[in-house]
Amino acid sequence: MKQSFPTPSQEQADADQAIIDRVLAGETDAFATLVLRYQDPLYRHAVNMTGSPDVAEDILQNSFIKALNHLGEVRGRFDAWVFRIVANGCKDWLKNIRRSHVSYEEDDQPSSFDTPEEAMARTELASDLTRALNQIPANMREAFLMKHVEGLSYEEMADLLGSTVGALKMRVHRAREALQALLEERYA
Repeated sequence: MKQSFPTPSQEQADADQAIIDRVLAGETDAFATLVLRYQDPLYRHAVNMTGSPDVAEDILQNSFIKALNHLGEVRGRFDAWVFRIVANGCKDWLKNIRRSHVSYEEDDQPSSFDTPEEAMARTELASDLTRALNQIPANMREAFLMKHVEGLSYEEMADLLGSTVGALKMRVHRAREALQALLEERYA
């Protein structure tokens, strides 16, 4: 099931700004409301980018600390601003860590309708796809995952990433081409 990052209404953006104003006025406990509001979609994005729930939790925690420390720098919507902090944390982690294998555990669980052969084939496909995703550039992987795993529209992606729809369509297209080329030998 695809779950997207919520695009807040103007009322929600105004409510976020009111909370930011309270935090900046010294009521730091109010920041917990923003954390609770956005932690789930940000966590899903971090897990999709890193393939690791533990790493995603670390990135999310560091991102919220950074957000709290730089809250006075928010210009525009808080959700897009904090998303960029998390996305940059994921990209930094990907640049600094070389992984040989990452597993999307929830996708590795066999369905009760699968034969052992089908379950094995699905596990192999998930493993091959993960390996291929890890071989493409982080900005293409991010766009591909946001579009096809998180189910975001190009407009939502552009808003969150501070990019253009055209640039993101190109990244997703190039990611598909790169994945196809990487998987073609095995599945042709």
